[in-house]
Amino acid sequence: MKYQRIRSARLKTTVLIILIALSTQSSLTPAQAKEVRCNQNQKSIVKKHITKQITALANSDWERAYSYSAKSFQGSITVDQFKEIIESGYLFLTENGSLTFGACRNSKNAFYQLLTVDSMGDKYELAYNLTLVGKRLGIVAVSGVKPPSEVAI
Repeated sequence: MKYQRIRSARLKTTVLIILIALSTQSSLTPAQAKEVRCNQNQKSIVKKHITKQITALANSDWERAYSYSAKSFQGSITVDQFKEIIESGYLFLTENGSLTFGACRNSKNAFYQLLTVDSMGDKYELAYNLTLVGKRLGIVAVSGVKPPSEVAI
């Protein structure tokens, strides 16, 4: 039992370090994202991509949800690790909550999308970082943000 707790703690630490490294390499900060607003087509594509991943999560289709991640993410995180990340910090994404898409910004082939998830009466403010490599859009990282009234993008 003790070994399993140590192993789980090490895995969570490793995953956190990888996510931080990926998000600093491949994502936009809110300040960088101020450069350009997404056009209607970009907004639609980003919204559909995120919605499809969340729908797969709500259906416990881990492979499909994982497939919406960026290749750079998939190169560092396995499906099982992805599932553990969701279950340990983003379980509300599996509860079929309502989604409200906020500001969308882009810079070259990177996108920054704000999203509010209302799940069982609780609101979660998220920032999605996505990349477009070739013709493939992928989610690089998701993080919690301040409430919309406190975010100036």
